[in-house]
Amino acid sequence: MLRERGWENKRRTARVELSAEPEGYGVLKRELYQRREKENQGQGAADKFPYCILVEQRMDCWKKRESSSWIYPTLILCIYGFFYTMKPLDSFLIPYLTGPDKNLTIDEVTNHVFPVWTYSYLVLLVPVFLITDYMCYKPIIILQGVSFIITWLILMFAQGMIAMQIVEVFYGLVTATEIAYYSYIYSVVSADHYQKATSYCRSITLVASTVGAVLGQLLVSLAGLSYFYLSAISLASLSLAFVTSLLLPRPQKSMFFHSISDTPPSSKQGETKASSTNEQPDGQDDKDSVKSAANPGTSPECHPNTAKPQNHVLRVLVQLFKDMKECYGTKRLLYWSLWWALATAGFYQVLNYVQVLWDHRAPSQSSAVYNGAVEAIATFLSSVASLGVGYVKINWDLSGELALGIFSSVNAGSLFLMHFTANIWACYAGYLVFKACYMLLITIATFQIAINLSMERYALMFGFNNLIALVIQTILTVVVVDARGLGLDIVTQFLIYGSYFAVIAGIFLIRSICTIVSIKFRKKILCISREPGGPDKNLTIEEVTNHVFPVWTYSYLVLLVPVFLITDYMRYKPIIILQGAGSLITWLMLVFAQGVLAMQLMEVFYGMFTATEIAYYAYIYSTVSADHYQKATSYCRSITLVASAVGAVLGQLLVSLAGLSYFYLSTISLASVSLAFFTSLLLPMPQKSMFFHRKGLSDTVSERADRERTPNASSTNKHPGHQEDKDSANPSTSPEYHPNTAKPQNHVLKVLVQLFKDMKECYSTKRLLYWSLWWALATAGFYQILNYVQVLWDHRAPSQSSAVYNGAVEAIATFLSSATSMAVGYMRINWNLSGELALGIFSAVNAGALFLMHLTANIWACYAGYLVFKACYMFLITIATFQIAVNLSMERYALMFGFNTFLALAIQTILTLVVVDSRGLGLDIVTQFLVYGCYFAVIAGIFLMRSIYILGSTKCRREKQSFPKEHLTLKEQGSEEFSYNQQCNVAVIASTLTTPDI
Repeated sequence: MLRERGWENKRRTARVELSAEPEGYGVLKRELYQRREKENQGQGAADKFPYCILVEQRMDCWKKRESSSWIYPTLILCIYGFFYTMKPLDSFLIPYLTGPDKNLTIDEVTNHVFPVWTYSYLVLLVPVFLITDYMCYKPIIILQGVSFIITWLILMFAQGMIAMQIVEVFYGLVTATEIAYYSYIYSVVSADHYQKATSYCRSITLVASTVGAVLGQLLVSLAGLSYFYLSAISLASLSLAFVTSLLLPRPQKSMFFHSISDTPPSSKQGETKASSTNEQPDGQDDKDSVKSAANPGTSPECHPNTAKPQNHVLRVLVQLFKDMKECYGTKRLLYWSLWWALATAGFYQVLNYVQVLWDHRAPSQSSAVYNGAVEAIATFLSSVASLGVGYVKINWDLSGELALGIFSSVNAGSLFLMHFTANIWACYAGYLVFKACYMLLITIATFQIAINLSMERYALMFGFNNLIALVIQTILTVVVVDARGLGLDIVTQFLIYGSYFAVIAGIFLIRSICTIVSIKFRKKILCISREPGGPDKNLTIEEVTNHVFPVWTYSYLVLLVPVFLITDYMRYKPIIILQGAGSLITWLMLVFAQGVLAMQLMEVFYGMFTATEIAYYAYIYSTVSADHYQKATSYCRSITLVASAVGAVLGQLLVSLAGLSYFYLSTISLASVSLAFFTSLLLPMPQKSMFFHRKGLSDTVSERADRERTPNASSTNKHPGHQEDKDSANPSTSPEYHPNTAKPQNHVLKVLVQLFKDMKECYSTKRLLYWSLWWALATAGFYQILNYVQVLWDHRAPSQSSAVYNGAVEAIATFLSSATSMAVGYMRINWNLSGELALGIFSAVNAGALFLMHLTANIWACYAGYLVFKACYMFLITIATFQIAVNLSMERYALMFGFNTFLALAIQTILTLVVVDSRGLGLDIVTQFLVYGCYFAVIAGIFLMRSIYILGSTKCRREKQSFPKEHLTLKEQGSEEFSYNQQCNVAVIASTLTTPDI
């Protein structure tokens, strides 16, 4: 009796132990026990014990293969993921819908069919998310497979817009149930295999997407297969996916409703195990799930009613709310989630409609379609970008939001390119850059959010972020795309999407500045290390940046206005001589003087040199006739570019090849400016100037305005140079020979009053005002960069220990600037309509270049950023110059040029005082370039918003003009005509198109 009781105790012990074994081991062991006990009912204990031992021995081999229990569900899920993603038609959906198969128009697809998917997805996402967890994933994966098949059957065999809208409803169900695919694996494998299983399940979808895109492209381009057969192949693939989903094992737990913590322990032993759960949560989950399977009465998914389901569900929902509140209470997670939601909304919106844009640029009925190849390349680039994140060693807490801002700017630029260009290959390139950048950033955001969260909380934030993204995408769809909203055409839509990403970039750039600056000021400076510069002057980087260079800006600002007026009054030559003398003194002090104070004094003279530079550019117009203005201007400006390039190349050769010290470069420069000074003495003295010594000071403003605006005015206006030359040839009437006879005080006052009136009239034109605003803002930033870029280069690659290629870089930058400036003359663009859009786009590129120079530690990347920055600025300033000058007299152009330069200098002074000067923030050179990048990002945002307004108002006017009036009564026509004229007048004023097209 005791012996039989002993065997019974051993069997009980074995049953208890099997509940703690791994899942596959415990289930198989239990089945063997139960089968053998049924066969041996009525036999003695002596007969039963050997079978117990036999079971233990037979299961030893399974213990050794415990780690392979995750392979089967992962393999089946990967097969399912491959077949449901491998759809060759995906890349050719728009050509299929707008082609002979479905015969829908682009407008029907864009404004009526596609929006239905967004609405369906939004309605289904939350309930499907909760039901997926409650049903333990597998039923929802099967539902996804069924929905996919229904979607494709309707897509293949149904006709009409209503049928396609029903397709979008089912496709919304497909995308809403996709959460089950990505969550299933965490409920059937242990935490030890999460990383491998996740990588397999996600990578297989990328592989399948690439295979589908390449297969579709080959079948269309080489085999000439119609899109219908691509749809049939996709349907076959989805059918295989559905069959595969039936083979998936049923999970024993889920993340929220059937988590093990929801099942209270019923014994002391259960309490002990529950306490150990805190130490090994993931492994214990697997063990507990097996325990639930061993005892069906306690399995939460088998009998949910036994646990008071209403209270259970309510408890889970309350816990979800608490977890979500706690997660979003962390500012860092909040900002990353904000970007996730905003960017994901824009990304999927672009993904939905990019094929529509491609079909608009190159209609599929008349052009070769390469959508599949582009999607394959985009997927490959996305994989590379995502993989590259793992190898980048960056403090993402400090630089993560800056990366979000920079690459969001790149995304905005890509979308603007897709809007702006009519070339399909440029559209393809923009899409490749856009998708790769988004995948790079979403990878960073994913692990930044997940790194300190449990799997349950990560899934919660993932779901809620996607919900917010879908809400934003729905708003975008309703406002921009839907026919009940604005119903914009596809090209204008991409302008909106570009501006949307520009706003995202602005938000995170500003946030990154706040983060970096606050961290800088939180750091306690224990010691100030003095890193001496070169042996010639032995100044530190901080002394040069924060004490010496700012003096030039202040000196330039103080001297600019008086020098501008004196230059005209003195008729240029004396000021050119003064410029030569100022340059000579500057270089003498630079060569022979020592110390910070001497270098500050040198900057004062250099400020005088740059302030008097206006005399060089204005002198030529007072000594040659108007017939030679173009040639003389081109010679004078091009020779400065040539000289700058020659100086840069010569300096680079002498340093790199001859090994000459910087002192000898300084003496060569001194010799060059000495020759320039002596050459200035040979200049002939002008007989006239633009303002103080010209004919016509007694004319009224109205007479002058009439002459400027009347085509058949007097010969003076046709040939002002000849007329003024004739006047100057007569000394008795020349104003400069007898200044006292004209009451000089009244004369000067009259000129100043006339200048003020001219300036007021020029800036009253909105178009000129906006171009001048960009000129002032961008020029301030440009010269600030020019002043401090060498400091950044020396910081990245110290000249004492690295090869210096500054000269070569300056030479290349000058060449690229000349090329971009020349290219403007060959561009046939309506700058009245698209000029401000170009200002916004290329200012965004400039911002990106500056962010690159801030973010990278590589000197070659810094050089590349500078080349892009200078070339883009020179391209834009050329456009701005002729847009301002095209309808102005030479005098008014010189006036606007001078005043714009003064405003630029005032802004630059503010930048210097706040950012650079030691009495302000005194930021280090790297942080300065972050500020300059944000400065250009703000400029880009201003002009992008302005350009959107102009394009929108122009579109409204065109639609109004094309409105048919033949069906209106006479009274209605009169009312319509009045309303139309009134709206046109408002639109004309608003869009600043007040001057004739160029």
